[in-house]
Amino acid sequence: MVSPLADVHLSLRIAHGHEMGTIQTLCDRSTVGRHENFSLLHYFCCLGPPPLPPQQHASAIFQLNTTINEYRVGRVGTARQVLDEMSERSVFTWKCMDRMHAEAFKVFDPMPVRNYVWWVALFTGYARCDRNLLRPFRCLLLRRFCSLGPPPPQRHAAGDVFQSNTAINEHFRAGRVAAARRVFDEMSERNVFTWNCMVSGLIRNRMLGEARKVFDAMPVRNSVSWAALLTGYARCGRVAEARELFDRMPDRNVASWNAMVSGYARNGMVERARELFDMMPSRDDVSWLTMISGYIKRKHVREARELFDSMPSPPTSVCNALLSGYVELGYMRAAEVLFGQMQTRNPVSWNVMITGYARAGSMGIAQRLFDEMPEKDVLSRTAIMRGYLQNGSVDAAWKVFQDMPHRDTVAWNTMMDGFVRNDRLDDALKLFSEMPDRDQISWNAILQGYVQQGDMDSANAWFRRAPNKDAISWNTLISGYKDEGALSLLSEMIRGGLKPDQATLSVVISICASLVSLGCGKMVHLWAIKTGFEHDALVMSSLISMYSKCGLISEASQVFERILQRDTVTWNAMIATYAYHGLADEALKVFDMMTKAGFRPDHATFLSILSACAHKGYLYEGCYHFRIMQEDWNLVPRSDHYSCMVDLLGRSGFIHQAYDFTRRIPSDHRTTTWETLFSACNSHGEIQLGELIARNVLQARPSDGGMYTLLSNIYAAKEMWSSAASVRGFMKERGLKKETGCSWIELKGEVVTFSSNDSNHPLIEQICQEVDSISVMIEEAT
Repeated sequence: MVSPLADVHLSLRIAHGHEMGTIQTLCDRSTVGRHENFSLLHYFCCLGPPPLPPQQHASAIFQLNTTINEYRVGRVGTARQVLDEMSERSVFTWKCMDRMHAEAFKVFDPMPVRNYVWWVALFTGYARCDRNLLRPFRCLLLRRFCSLGPPPPQRHAAGDVFQSNTAINEHFRAGRVAAARRVFDEMSERNVFTWNCMVSGLIRNRMLGEARKVFDAMPVRNSVSWAALLTGYARCGRVAEARELFDRMPDRNVASWNAMVSGYARNGMVERARELFDMMPSRDDVSWLTMISGYIKRKHVREARELFDSMPSPPTSVCNALLSGYVELGYMRAAEVLFGQMQTRNPVSWNVMITGYARAGSMGIAQRLFDEMPEKDVLSRTAIMRGYLQNGSVDAAWKVFQDMPHRDTVAWNTMMDGFVRNDRLDDALKLFSEMPDRDQISWNAILQGYVQQGDMDSANAWFRRAPNKDAISWNTLISGYKDEGALSLLSEMIRGGLKPDQATLSVVISICASLVSLGCGKMVHLWAIKTGFEHDALVMSSLISMYSKCGLISEASQVFERILQRDTVTWNAMIATYAYHGLADEALKVFDMMTKAGFRPDHATFLSILSACAHKGYLYEGCYHFRIMQEDWNLVPRSDHYSCMVDLLGRSGFIHQAYDFTRRIPSDHRTTTWETLFSACNSHGEIQLGELIARNVLQARPSDGGMYTLLSNIYAAKEMWSSAASVRGFMKERGLKKETGCSWIELKGEVVTFSSNDSNHPLIEQICQEVDSISVMIEEAT
């Protein structure tokens, strides 16, 4: 007897392209009975978890769906191997294999039963594969199909539940909510699949309130209905409502528990997730995977390892989750130990380690590991190629690409993206022209190249030329504009029927902040609330930064307080706001709240804290946080952190201690730090030390006009006019200039720009009078 989970296992390898180690484990352990229903497979592949009768363990499908979302690696060859090893093959099994493109005919010919549904599936499969593969089979497909005779009479879609369910799902996937609702309303007969399609589709389109109304109107609900709504609440950050729904569930299976644990973990509430995990009457591999992944996401490595050690016989998928966590957080030694302890390694395990060593810059070890792999596929070769690209070794990556026996679209796109990121757009364009098949990522990569070079005319032309455009296309082009052009594109995007996502809104809000356009920023804020992004961490963090740059600290604080589920970026935005405005006490207070809430500070967090301490002159607090950054949080300081410490020492009057500190830091961080120290010397009149530092900086950057200007200012402040004139003369001979300072502000809906030494400003006389008036007021006050 063939288990439907084996069929689903096979189908998912083909249709979704996910890593299936965990799926195989679950299939092997499953006791689900035979269920040969074509609509079940279609629903599962398109929507997610389909409902099964309670006696057939409905949770198993949902568990599979939850697990496969953790992986992104396809194994078509393994799918074929699974088919060959099956002792009995059902029609359902043949339908799964029919999704394989290159081997479709090899599987399709021996099928005992064929109908028009199978032929449609075959056509669809070839339509989705690359065009070069489709050409040789086009005539053969049509000839075989036509031999069947006339097609059966069509039925109205509303009368065919299966077709209507499919239509509803496709409409939702394309964002056509009204069309999906129309099909649903016209149906004369509906089943639980239909209602679940509506609930899942509305949730996918961020219409949680409408989804709840449909859920409440359902005549019959199954575990999938409850799990879909519960997951929707959790993904939108409404964990309290998700828990209320969970408590109301008439029957809870392991999938229900997993969904609620995942909801807590997804929203950073790992303590609550662990409490629920400990309460579970039974656990499966997904339960353990969800909890360990939750710890990893919050960077609680010790807790993740302790839970892992308590798991009986961890499967490879869970090992890979912990392994990925170690690599992501830079714990390569711990990753090495775990990798060596793993009894079974799959390609994901090897690729994770290769990626980790590449990120650490250890390409020699990464290459050796690649050479030791027992089986190499296109994914492994792409991983090592990406490693070389990340480390700037474009030629080495190109050699790996050329040596690939087979290349998929991901490999082509990775190499092309590498050219773009290393400013080799011409090579990227040449590779683009040679690609046998291009997807949206290919077009977006070239678009990014033009934007990266600042060539917005070519970027706009390429954007218009692209056959299709997704949210990433729009976001990339919008990000290239630093003025009102971005807002025009946003309007065009909305008029074209494409709904902006959180990345779009974040980019536009950042542009509003750079323009100090408060009115525009508030308009986008209202639009974000209207479209359901009021709890999105990325959008809200951008709003906090926008209000901060516009000087509205209270508004930034209000946005922060309204965020239900915060992440590290959100906390960083609020800390940076206080630091930017010199409110060191408030910044330190938020930092303490952040760490007590269980969030792990990163480099950006400490940069804001050190900056706040430097501006306020909090020497002790600054030195303390610089120390715990390294000792408690395992973070290696970067150039900006060192500069903040030098600035702090300089502002506190410890110029020579700052000089000694700078001499001891790594050499590749010294240039910017010398500049900071030079400014401190300028403030304290330390001429001799300033001259020494200036020589160090100008040796590295001999054309730095700003440094010459500062040196001239030091001489002038000490009335060393001949030395100051000598420096100015040298600058004039070399044609060196200091970059002109510029600022702008929005007044009465208009952005007004100010530049230093700008005598042509239309309001220059009023500005000078106001400055003189302020100067007199300052003198009188002192």
